[in-house]
Parts: sequence; C-alpha cells; structure tokens
Amino acid sequence: MALSLVKPSPEPDDINAQLGGMGTRLEYLHDVLRAGEAARRTAVPNDPLGTAGRRAYEAHVRTIREVHIQQEGWARLIHGRLELVCNPDRSIAMGVMVGDAATGQASLFPKNARRRGPATDRVTRANAGESVPHVQTALFAADAGPKGVALSEEEAYALKTWFLLSCRTKIDDTVRIDCELSQPKKFEDGFVAKWGRRIPLPALVMDGIEHMHDDGPGEIDIPVDFR
Repeated sequence: MALSLVKPSPEPDDINAQLGGMGTRLEYLHDVLRAGEAARRTAVPNDPLGTAGRRAYEAHVRTIREVHIQQEGWARLIHGRLELVCNPDRSIAMGVMVGDAATGQASLFPKNARRRGPATDRVTRANAGESVPHVQTALFAADAGPKGVALSEEEAYALKTWFLLSCRTKIDDTVRIDCELSQPKKFEDGFVAKWGRRIPLPALVMDGIEHMHDDGPGEIDIPVDFR
C-alpha cells in the first residue's frame, strides 16, 4: 500500500508551542520513552517471551501518568479499559501506542504496529465527533486510588485522546526511538486508518544496549474479532 503524505514536520519552536498548549512538554514525553527503554533492558533470556515489550509498555503507562500528575496536576484515567492520563479540565487524555517504521516521519503515514480493539475504536470515534456507544468510564476498581478520575457521559464524548506513538530501532549498540504525539480520527480492522493532528517529535537516541528477548505481543488493547 502506498504511504500517504501528511503535513510537513513542525519546527522546534512550533513543537514546544503545540505541546505547551496541551499541557505537556517534550521533556516529559522523552522521559516516558527513556523509562520504557530502561525497563525493557531488565529482561533477560530466561524471562518468558515478550517480557521486554511488556515491561516497556508498563513503564510507558506509569511514567506518562507520573510526570503529568506530578508536574501538571493531571489524573489517572481508565477509559473503556484504555490506560490513560487526563488533564484537569477533562478535555484531553494521553496514552501510549507502539507504531510502525513511519512513526515520527511527517511525510509518511504511521500505523499502530499491533492490532488494537474496541476501546481504541471508541476514543477514535469521539475524536472525530462521531456518536459512540455508552462505555463505563468511572474508576470503581479497588486499586483506582485517590488520583483516579471518573468521567460523565458528556465528558467522555467530548474527550480528545492522544497517543504517544513510538517505534524502536536498534542500530549496532544504540537504540533510536522515533516518536510523535498524535490523535487518531479513523479506525478500521484494528488499525488507525486516519490521523487528525500529528505532532512529530525529535527522535530519542540511547546507547548501552544489551541483547535480550524480542518484544513478543507487547502492548495489548482489548482483543476483538472484527466481522
């Protein structure tokens, strides 16, 4: 399939302005990716297959929550089983997603690297302003904690959900993580088919790589059979 062209990459000052307008910063998002890479490196060959990818995902979710809760007053949100963090006025939420090789490249069209389920479909429909089936968004789980937030049905419909999309590439003894903060607008057969706003971000490069297991199934959204 041919790759679709999108808007040119924004300049650094424009990136900072766009992120600042959303209540986040590039340093926060790079911290998320660093934490994921550090967690990935704790996996060893005798761990179960997929351990590295799961640990990276868990660290991504934990860190994107921690930095925004601590620095910007956001709150933890579980929205249709998506693990997110939500800004104080409940208008913006952020999550994490593994992307393909087009991630972070403004001239290309990225997709999620692994199939996702109905929770991603629902927030994508809300991003596009479409009617979505009612979904329980309140955090009634026993471990929700004091930082959790519950959305009304109206707030859930108005919520705009963004994903920190990242693609990891190993090059000799370094790792390059291409990334962007983007808002899905159309979802088909488990994959993002159209993006709304995209903010391509500078790649993060880390060294000191050690050999370990592959990613395995990694990040998981709720499985679903599409018919």
